[in-house]
Formats: sequence, C-alpha cells, structure tokens
Amino acid sequence: MTLRSKSWDAAGQRGFTLVEVIVVLAVVLLLTGIAVPMISGYMDDGRRAKAEAEVKVLASAITSFYKDTGVWPARRSTGVNNALYVQFTGSAAPTTNPFAAGHTWITWGMNATNGDVLDNHLLKNQPGGVTAAAYPTTGTARWRGPYLAGTSPMDPWGRPYMINVISGWYTHATLYKRMYVLSAGPNGRFDTAYTGTATTDITGDDIGIILSEQR
Repeated sequence: MTLRSKSWDAAGQRGFTLVEVIVVLAVVLLLTGIAVPMISGYMDDGRRAKAEAEVKVLASAITSFYKDTGVWPARRSTGVNNALYVQFTGSAAPTTNPFAAGHTWITWGMNATNGDVLDNHLLKNQPGGVTAAAYPTTGTARWRGPYLAGTSPMDPWGRPYMINVISGWYTHATLYKRMYVLSAGPNGRFDTAYTGTATTDITGDDIGIILSEQR
C-alpha cells in the first residue's frame, strides 16, 4: 500500500494554494472595481443634493433681507447702496482664486471695491466689515437680521457660493438681468456666462438657482 502525505499547518489545517490565493484576490479586485465607482457616484449625488439644498436656503435668506431692507445686499463699505457686483459665501473673502479657472465673477468678487462676503450683510450688519456702513436698523425698511443661523456655507467641494448681486440693481438694455446663487460644481469652474442676460441659463455642471430677474 502506498502512503501519500498531506501538507498541514501548525493548527492542523490545510494551507491555501497559490492558485486559490490568486482566485480570491481576483474576486476581491473585481468586487472593488464594481463597488468603488458606485460609491463614488453616490457621493457625487450626495454633494449635488447638498448644493441644491444650500442654494435654496441662501436664496431664501437673501430674499428675506431684500423684503426687509428694500435693497439687495450690494452695499459698499462706504455705505453706498447698489454698488457691489458679487458676494461670496464663507467667513472671509478668498485671497487667492479658489476655483479651477478664472471668471469675471471671480475677478469682481475678489476685488474689495466690487466684492464682499455675504456674512457681512446677512449675518452681521457690517458691509465690507465696517460697522459705520451698516444698513438702517430703524424705520419701515430696516435690517432685521441675522438672516443666517451661522456663517454662510461653502459648497460641498469647499469653494464659495457666488451671488451676482449686480443683476439686482444695474440698469442695462440686455446684460445683468438674472441674479443667481451658484456653485461652480464638481469641476470647480463657472460655466455660466457672467453676462446674465434674460436668456442666460445655468450651464455646465454649475449648480444654482435664479434668485431674481429684471425685465
């Protein structure tokens, strides 16, 4: 009778062969290849949904501000209404371009003369960070804030939302007719035209809402 020996490990169990290990690894890699895109897709959907919800909240706060004060949050640090072009969300204005490409809105928003952070108008009554420039707090048309529960949010990709407040007050035959609350979306680039004509829609992967329209 011929005796055949078997390979046993220290615990008395047969070890995995190289082929079995390769098969297991192949299955794991296959499942990972399927799962990672699915999870990534769910995360992207979640970010988009969050941005869509936040632009609505910001639009509602800005609308409440307008109803109370009679003006859009476009007051300069000098106390002059209807002067700012762009508002950014976040606690402080960016000192370097936080977006993936340049755009007129970014140029305006990062300019101290044309841009400001929304918090200075809706959370604090300090346009441009200047208390002396505050909106009136008495009378029928007055500041009744704060209009935000806390610092205005960055979008889910860590960039500011943009509000082109110029479209609320600037008079032009064709330009600046639509005001948006807008995120640059996953690609971090504003695809929507800054001109904001009566037919300018939110384009590319920008996520936003039309806040107001001029005729």
